[in-house]
Amino acid sequence: MEKTVDEDAIGKGLSLMYTSSRNSVKFFVNHGNEYDTIEFKSPKPSGDPVVDHAKALFFKSKADKGALIFVHGTGQRNFEPLEYYPKFFSKSGYSTIMPVLPYHFERTPEGKKSGMSFIKGTDVELSKRFDQAVTDVLTCIDYLEKVGFKKVNIMGFSFGGMISTIAMAIDHRIEKGIFVVTGGNYEYITWKSVATKILRVSYEENKACNPAECALKHFNFDKIAMNFTSLDDLKDMPVCFTYDPSIFAHLIPPRKTLFFNALFDFFIPKASSNDLWEKMGKPRRYMLPSGHLSAHLFFKKFIAKKSLNFLNGT
Repeated sequence: MEKTVDEDAIGKGLSLMYTSSRNSVKFFVNHGNEYDTIEFKSPKPSGDPVVDHAKALFFKSKADKGALIFVHGTGQRNFEPLEYYPKFFSKSGYSTIMPVLPYHFERTPEGKKSGMSFIKGTDVELSKRFDQAVTDVLTCIDYLEKVGFKKVNIMGFSFGGMISTIAMAIDHRIEKGIFVVTGGNYEYITWKSVATKILRVSYEENKACNPAECALKHFNFDKIAMNFTSLDDLKDMPVCFTYDPSIFAHLIPPRKTLFFNALFDFFIPKASSNDLWEKMGKPRRYMLPSGHLSAHLFFKKFIAKKSLNFLNGT
């Protein structure tokens, strides 16, 4: 029997992460030549109207193989380059929706940089931001279901792979998942990634955490991850565990996933990518002879082709 999140836990109340009600969401569609723009108010509001105005690009396919959610990574310049994947999949038979994650691009608070809010802040602040990001992705699945798609898959690039892992673990409507240059276990990400230097400085300034304290907190991380079965379990965990994709990974069957890792990735440490891959049951994985950013630059056609084969079941 497949491991799943306890269905009874999903709906006990808004106090649980990733359970905000999405029943009253209204979608506004602006039709375009290349894609439709879907807009809605985030069901998990941050309180900032700019952040809470959710948006997604919907690349419709003339064929009907199903739908795909493509989740971009964090940063300031990667949205348009990563549109390559939605365009490719929509031409290959999969209608693809690409949400703009909260705190990114046009959803960035005034005076802030796109994506910075996910690598700077307290663990409580980060948990709220992850909650909103995952909730918005689940809302995009609601939209796909509303317009008639019964088969939905997900693909996440870098930070988007973390969001995708959590979403797939708690939403059984997602059939297959593709995870590109991503990882889990925030002990590795926080203290060994070049991308999270700002987060380390923030922790040190606020005396919120340090390597020794983090290692102690993660002493039973593997055991806690394997025993996780219900969203209700999150209430008894350290806050930083509640948005760690490795906590959720074992709930996703390995036969339903495909991995791409970069051999020379300084943003997602090898220990981090291996942790997520192992906890997901060691699914099929391709090791790219590249760095984190150059994985897309040099291997986008390879990633797209292998991903399409996986979605097609070939």
